[in-house]
Amino acid sequence: MKRLAISLSVCLALVASAATGHAKRGGGKAAAPAAEENAGGEGGAAAEGGAGKEGAPASESLDTTESEPGMVEDEITGPKAQRPTTTLSWQDIVVVPRKAFLKGGRAEFAPLAGITVNDNLIRHYVFGLDFNYFLTDALWVGLQGQYYVKQLTTQAELVGLQFNRTSTMNRYLYGGTFNMGYVPVYGKFAWVNRSIIHWEIWAAVGVGATFTEVIARDPAEQNKAFKNTALTVAPGIGTRIFLTDWLTFNFAIRDYILADKFEPIMDYPDAATSKANAESALVNNFMIYAGIGMYLPTKFTYKTPR
Repeated sequence: MKRLAISLSVCLALVASAATGHAKRGGGKAAAPAAEENAGGEGGAAAEGGAGKEGAPASESLDTTESEPGMVEDEITGPKAQRPTTTLSWQDIVVVPRKAFLKGGRAEFAPLAGITVNDNLIRHYVFGLDFNYFLTDALWVGLQGQYYVKQLTTQAELVGLQFNRTSTMNRYLYGGTFNMGYVPVYGKFAWVNRSIIHWEIWAAVGVGATFTEVIARDPAEQNKAFKNTALTVAPGIGTRIFLTDWLTFNFAIRDYILADKFEPIMDYPDAATSKANAESALVNNFMIYAGIGMYLPTKFTYKTPR
């Protein structure tokens, strides 16, 4: 009986305590607005009295209500800029970039230097100039001039010592060809992953003349040597590497095919008679040369169809 009475007393005490706390919380919430109203009334009266004593203009606002955080931020830092709306489309994605160098309607001046490679008895160093005009970006016509400097190799001396004979040789003086060329291949490659180098491969054929001179087998009879004007056909291939908008590096291999005349075996009294009785032969004069190309005008503009 005692335990039951104690348990009932504890339960009643907990219920009374919970009711009291609930009443206090409810009263606190209701009291807050009343306090704010009283404070507002007193503050309003004080404001009116202050305005009357100090003579503040009636148009000035004394509202101390806090502004919203967004408005305060706009006043301090200015309004935030709106993100621009995108207008990109699939047409703006360029899969293959356009060429970095255009040649159509431009002239090329290309000094060159080279060497012959297929004659082991006599070697020629060549210095020349290409002048080309590009009808389109892939087709051009032009002129090439060559000036040759001869050099006898050690093989020419060894032939005379070993076989007791003197070789029949001609030296090239100068020449010129009219050329037509076409660009079938154009490409680009990455240079140490820092820049893109553009290049092309071209093929050309030329027709012209090469002026040659006989080297007498007997040095004492050089007065009997004669000169030739040999018809020349010059096919070749090469490459251009584009360095700037007006400068290229050029490399080419060409075969100057010419019908030349050599010193006859029989001994004749003068050069004219020797030339009339000279033997003709078809000669392949392979030459490797390199040079630079300079383009005028130095700038170009792209033209796209509407």
